[in-house]
Amino acid sequence: MNTLECIKNRISVRSFLDKDVEDEKLRIIAEAGLEAPTAKNTRDFVLTVVRGSRLQQINDTMYEILDESVRPYFMQNGKFNFYRGGNALIVVSFGAKSIMTEQNTGCVMQNMYLAATELGLGSCWINQFYKVENKKLFSLLGLEDGYKPFAALSVGYTDVMPDKKERDGKIIFLD
Repeated sequence: MNTLECIKNRISVRSFLDKDVEDEKLRIIAEAGLEAPTAKNTRDFVLTVVRGSRLQQINDTMYEILDESVRPYFMQNGKFNFYRGGNALIVVSFGAKSIMTEQNTGCVMQNMYLAATELGLGSCWINQFYKVENKKLFSLLGLEDGYKPFAALSVGYTDVMPDKKERDGKIIFLD
């Protein structure tokens, strides 16, 4: 698949199989994130790959942190599932030296999204981290002082890819 095909084929997936994603594929996705541009090339970010029991601990902590009005959005089959059921979560965190963290986050996430698509994996952007200030969560993520999570990519295998929705938007050419 070439780059343009990958861009056009990328979709958000919220239903995953109970099948582990191989370490090598997770490494490829994370390395794609490391290749993203950052404002003024500050490069002050860390990617944390979370799996197994730590993933459940983060899920439980996010249940405690999130407002009651938000929790129903993450219910799947009667259970709270913050990470949407993928079996790996790649968390994007930025340090105090970083500038324009929202824009940087978008670049890192898009690179990882496309890498997951290229590898035949489903993925979903988890954006609730950017409002969180919680030492327990930061500790679970193994973050050094001064680093804060901004987003995460839930990754996993899926048996059925959802239908792609029509994309809206305009293109305007000016001379």
